[in-house]
Amino acid sequence: MNKLTTRKEYDEIKAKVEALIAEATDKGMLEPEMDNEYTRQISDLSKLMAQYEDEYMEILPLREKTPLIRSIEDYLYAHNMKQKEGAQYLGINESVFSQILSGKRRITMPIAKRLHSKLGINADMILKYA
Repeated sequence: MNKLTTRKEYDEIKAKVEALIAEATDKGMLEPEMDNEYTRQISDLSKLMAQYEDEYMEILPLREKTPLIRSIEDYLYAHNMKQKEGAQYLGINESVFSQILSGKRRITMPIAKRLHSKLGINADMILKYA
């Protein structure tokens, strides 16, 4: 099969991929860097599915974290802080901080200033990605 053109074909291939993954996992044939009949077949079928998704389904791409968000998360990790503790340290509402980290809320100027002064994040990065 060169191309999927119907949802029925897509669903059948998806079920086959899931079955192959389960079978290969049970047999220990789906480890990183493995190259075998399972991995090749799963790869080929997944490419067909991806092509169908691109052409016929309106799937939104995953949000990529900006370097600014990664810097905030790196700071929290390096200081063994949970998200709640980071919000408290910055003096902002926990849900606001969560929305910022998930990309659902923009960073305001007062928060940008705290990111620079309290977390030591480069001001140029804040201006570029906030």
